[in-house]
Amino acid sequence: MKIRSTLLLVFATVMFVMLAACGSSSDSGVASNLEKITPSEQILVLDDLLDAGFKKGKTFDVEGLTGAVSAYYGFWGVDPYDRKEFEARFYESHADAVELGTMFADERTGPDALIKSGESSWDEGSKEARACTRSAGGDSSNCRISKYGDYVIYGNMILVCQGRDSSTALEQCAALMSRVVPDQTADAG
Repeated sequence: MKIRSTLLLVFATVMFVMLAACGSSSDSGVASNLEKITPSEQILVLDDLLDAGFKKGKTFDVEGLTGAVSAYYGFWGVDPYDRKEFEARFYESHADAVELGTMFADERTGPDALIKSGESSWDEGSKEARACTRSAGGDSSNCRISKYGDYVIYGNMILVCQGRDSSTALEQCAALMSRVVPDQTADAG
């Protein structure tokens, strides 16, 4: 009986170690280090995202997006077959991103997101922000929830990230940002 208990304990320990190893990745530490708002004097531009492997899908018209100089919709992922969706909004400075852009990012993200045309302060990109779910019978779709769980502000950029909840979205933000500014995000926090 004692041998059986010991073997069971060893098996459980080995399984725990294996599951922990499978759940980690080279980017996993960054999520805990990247702050939601990170001041930086570095001025980011679309090319910084493109250099990290970001695939631009659309250029948004920033009219009505107070203070923004440009905004884009696109895709990125460590696994090219499992890319997530993002919105990247660029401002003149970090102060402008925080002061002028936070309200718009809050509107686009989370369970209370305003994504129906006419509801939000900036309608551009509302269609891309919608995640559709089928009803229990599978007859119709509900497209009134946002696919974006949260966002980060890094320097002059607001990065709105796909995720079913805030935690998942922030992990996606952190993974991309670890490729855009690897030295800074690893030391942030």
